Amino acid sequence: MMNANALPPSKRPALFWGVACLILLGVLLTLLPQARLNSSVLAMLPKQTLGAIPPSLNDGFMQRLDRQLVWLVSPGKKADPQVARSWLSLLQKSQALAEVKGPMDADSQQAWGAFFWQHRNGLIDSDTRARLQNGGEAQAQWILSQLYSAFSGVSGKELQNDPLMLMRGSQLAMAKNGQRLRLMDGWLVAQDEQGNYWYLLHGELAGSSFDMQQTHQLVTTLNTLEGELKAQYPQAQLLSRGTMFYSDYASQQAKRDVSTLGVATLFGVILLIVAVFRSLRPLLLCLISIGIGALAGTVVTLLIFGELHLMTLVMSMSIIGISADYTLYYLTERMVHGAETSPWQSLSKVRNALLLALLTTVAAYLIMMLAPFPGIRQMAVFAAVGLSSSCLTVIFWHPWLCRGLPVRPVPAMVLMLRWLAAWRRNKKLSVGLPVALALFSLAGIATLRVDDDISQLQALPQDILAQEKAITALTGQSVDQKWFVVYGKSAQQTLERLELFAPALEQAKKEGWLGGYRTIPLNSLARQQQDLSLLKNAAPAVIKALNNAGLATVNPDLNAMPVTIDAWLASPASEGWRLLWITLADGESGVLVPAEGVKNSAALNTLSTQYTGVAWVDRKSSFDELFALYRHILTGLLLVALAVIACGAVVRLGWRKGLISLVPSVLSLGCGLAVLALSGHAVNLFSLLALVLVLGIGINYTLFFSNPRGTPLTSFLAITLAMLTTLLTLGMLVFSATQAISSFGIVLVSGIFTAFLLSPLAMPVKKRKKDDE
Repeated sequence: MMNANALPPSKRPALFWGVACLILLGVLLTLLPQARLNSSVLAMLPKQTLGAIPPSLNDGFMQRLDRQLVWLVSPGKKADPQVARSWLSLLQKSQALAEVKGPMDADSQQAWGAFFWQHRNGLIDSDTRARLQNGGEAQAQWILSQLYSAFSGVSGKELQNDPLMLMRGSQLAMAKNGQRLRLMDGWLVAQDEQGNYWYLLHGELAGSSFDMQQTHQLVTTLNTLEGELKAQYPQAQLLSRGTMFYSDYASQQAKRDVSTLGVATLFGVILLIVAVFRSLRPLLLCLISIGIGALAGTVVTLLIFGELHLMTLVMSMSIIGISADYTLYYLTERMVHGAETSPWQSLSKVRNALLLALLTTVAAYLIMMLAPFPGIRQMAVFAAVGLSSSCLTVIFWHPWLCRGLPVRPVPAMVLMLRWLAAWRRNKKLSVGLPVALALFSLAGIATLRVDDDISQLQALPQDILAQEKAITALTGQSVDQKWFVVYGKSAQQTLERLELFAPALEQAKKEGWLGGYRTIPLNSLARQQQDLSLLKNAAPAVIKALNNAGLATVNPDLNAMPVTIDAWLASPASEGWRLLWITLADGESGVLVPAEGVKNSAALNTLSTQYTGVAWVDRKSSFDELFALYRHILTGLLLVALAVIACGAVVRLGWRKGLISLVPSVLSLGCGLAVLALSGHAVNLFSLLALVLVLGIGINYTLFFSNPRGTPLTSFLAITLAMLTTLLTLGMLVFSATQAISSFGIVLVSGIFTAFLLSPLAMPVKKRKKDDE
C-alpha cells in the first residue's frame, strides 16, 4: 500500500505562497521610489547621542553640524588672500554647496561694528561686568590703562562716543574667545609654526552629508576643483574638514565590499552547486529561495525602518549562504534517495529538521535586535524574515519544482563513509579532536584582549584624519565632539540657564577638568537689565575717576539697548557662533558649549547633572561605554542560549547524547574566540554578535545530523555543502577593510568550521547504518 506521504498534497499552500510573494513584490515596487540607502556610519549608532536633551534638539544640532565644511587655504609664507579668493570663486561657481563664506566685506564689517555700537549696553562681557560690580573704580582704571597703552589705539572719537569703552571690552572678550584666528583684510587667518598663512573658508551642504549619491558627486567635484586650484597656484596648500568626507569614504568602501565580495560569493556558490549536482535546476531552486528571502527581507526592513543601511547589505551577504542551506538539505535528500521516495516523502523526512534549524537561526538573529544599533537591527530583521521566507519557499514550492530531478551518485561518497565510520569507531578522532580543539580554545582565549573602541566601526582614511588634525591645530577648534548642551523651553530660559552654569564652567577649568570652553557672547534679557543697573550705579564713580584724570566731558549713554536672540542671529555679530545655537518651531532652544582639553569627562558629566537643563556630551566615551554594556549583555544571553539548547538536547536525546551534542556548539564558540585572539584582533560587541550567529548557524549542523528520519550520509553531504556555501559567503567578510566587519567574519568562519568538524558527534547510534550502505 502506498504511503500517504508519497502522494502530492493540495496545490493550495503553494498557490497561497505564490500570491504572498506577488504581494511582496508589489509592496517593494511601491516602496522603492521613496526608499533610501543610508551610508552613514553615524546612522548605525543609537539615537540618544546628546545625553538627556530633547530628541528634537538633538536631531537639529546633529543634522546641522553634519552639513558643515571647513577649508584652510595657504598661499605660503607671504600673506596673500588671492589664493583663498580663487578657491572661494571656484566653490561658488560650482554651485555644489548651499552656502560658502570667506571674508567679511566692508559693508559686513561696518554692519558688525554698528550692531555692537547700537547694543553696547546689552552686550557687556563677563570681565567688564566683574569690574563694574566693584563700584566703578576698577572700570575707570581699565579705561585709563587702555588710553595710555601704546598698543591699544584708542581714538578721540571712540572715547567721545563710548566713554565707558563697553564695545571695546566686548570685542576684546570675543577675540580672547576666538582662539588662534585673527582678522586680516576681512579674512580669518591662522599661522603655523613654519610661518605659513592659512585663510579660513566655511561651507554648508544643501542636503545630508549621508546621502550617498549626492555626497560622492560633491567629493568628486571638490577633488576636481582642488586640481584646478593647484594648477593655477602650484605652491598652494588646501586642508578640508567635514563629516561628508568620512561618509563618502565609508560608502565607497562598502560599495567595493558589496560588489567585489558579493560577486565572488555568488560565483563560488554557483560553481559549488553545479559541481555537486551537475545540473542547473538545483542552482535555479537555490536562487529562487534566496531571491524570495531577499525580497521579503527588503520589504519588511523598509516597512519597519523606512530605509536600508549600506552596512545591512554588506553584512547580509551572509544570508545568501544560510538561505541556500535549506534548499541544499532538501536537494541532497532527493539526490541520494530520489529513486526510492517521492518529493513529498523527502520533504516529510527533512521538514522538522529544517524548521528546527530555521527556529534556532532566526532566534540567534532576533537576539541581535537587542543591540542598540539601527544597522544591526536592520540586519537582524532582514535575516529573520529573509531566512523564514527562504525556508517556506523550500517547503511550499520545491517538492513541485524538483520533480524529475535526476538521481546522481554522491560525490566523494567513499571518503564521506570512511570519515563517518572513523567517528564511530576511532576514539582518537571522536575524543581526541574535541579535546585538542578544547585545549586550542583555552590557549587562545587566555590571550584575548577586550577593546570597546567605537572607531573600529569605520576604517578611517589617514589623509582625511591628517587634514582634520592640522585644521584643529591651526584653529584651536576641535571636532572631538565633547561639549555641554544647555537647553530650555524658550530662548531666554536657555540663556539664563547658561549664565547660571557659567561659574561652574570656570571652576571646572581651575580644577583642571578641561583646558577651555567657548560660550556665545550674548546675554539674557534679565542679565541685560542687571547689567544696565550695574552701569547706572557704577557710572558716577567712573565719570569722577576719568574727570580726575583730566577727561572733562564724559557723557555715557545709560539707556537700555536690549538684544534679542533673533536680532543677534540676524546680525553679522553672530557670524561664527550661529552653529552653536538652535531654536525649534515651538520655541524650545539649545546652545552648545564646546569644551577643549578635556581631562576628566566623568567629573564634567557629574557637574552637568547638578544643573537643570544642562547635559554633558562626550560622544566617543558614551559609545565606548555602550559597546561595553551590550557586550556584557550579549555574553549573558549567549550563556542563557547555551543553557536552553542544552536543556532541549537533553529532553530530545537523553542526558549522555544530549550533552555530547552540545560539544560542537560550545567548542565552536571557543575556537571562534581563539582564532580571533591569535589573529591579533580584540573582542568587542561585534565579536559577540558573530558568536550569536555561530551558535545559531552551527547548531543547524548538529540538528541535521541528529535528525532521526534522515541518514548520516545525506546529512553529512548536506552539512558539507551548507558549510562550504556559508564559508564562501561569510568568509568574504574576513577581507573587508573595516576592522569590525573583518573580525566579525573571522569569528564566524572559524566558529562555523569548528561546528562542522564536530557535527558527527550528533550522529544517531548505528541503527541507521543500513541506509548508508
